[in-house]
Amino acid sequence: MAGHRPTDWHVLDLDKDPVPGDPQQVRQLAKKLHDFADDVSDALRLVKGMAGEGALAEWAGKSADVFKEDFADVPKNLRKLKTSYELCGDALADYWPKLERAQALADRALVRGREAQSDLSSAKSRLSTADSWVGRASKEADKYKDDPTGSKSTEKPDEAKVRAATRDVQQAEAAQGRAKSDVADAQGALDAAKKMAEDARKMREEAARTAKTKIDEASDAGIQNRSWWEDIGDWFVDNWDT
Repeated sequence: MAGHRPTDWHVLDLDKDPVPGDPQQVRQLAKKLHDFADDVSDALRLVKGMAGEGALAEWAGKSADVFKEDFADVPKNLRKLKTSYELCGDALADYWPKLERAQALADRALVRGREAQSDLSSAKSRLSTADSWVGRASKEADKYKDDPTGSKSTEKPDEAKVRAATRDVQQAEAAQGRAKSDVADAQGALDAAKKMAEDARKMREEAARTAKTKIDEASDAGIQNRSWWEDIGDWFVDNWDT
């Protein structure tokens, strides 16, 4: 399914895929975010250990003072970063299965729509043929009706021909009735497929809105100025061996 979405949505009167997206890519991104959150958690434990009085006492006083002064907020910022990436990963981990289900529903709708469209075309063709048959049979049967003037001079038609014409009309009308029923059934199936696709679209959009809200919350929970991460990396490069 992922990466190979159908394109013939016009069958359902849609100009594009109602449930776009790649669930597996979203799943992979969710995992990367969770992995990063785990890495930040490890870094937080490391920084907490480094910031302990025993560890700082082993450093040159100036380096320890610089760390305390410049990076006193590091544990708090790491916690924020971990929370932010964890929440974002959670949002995407919750979203991708819903997207996958919505796409499966839409794909079933498309399959049913294709079948219904094919059935509808065939039924309409049969109805057109039956309509023509009814017209011809009725016209032939009209030839054997009694003279509306009541004249008795008109030659009576052959009984066998009258019965044959009557049967032909009945058979034509029966075929017409069946074709009309088939058209209605196929149209109903097509309408149901369209509704299924619409349900899938709504399912995906609701899931996307929920994910966006959670991602916004994750962003708010994080660090607004993320340059501190590069700053702390540079600090360790410059001061770790002092």
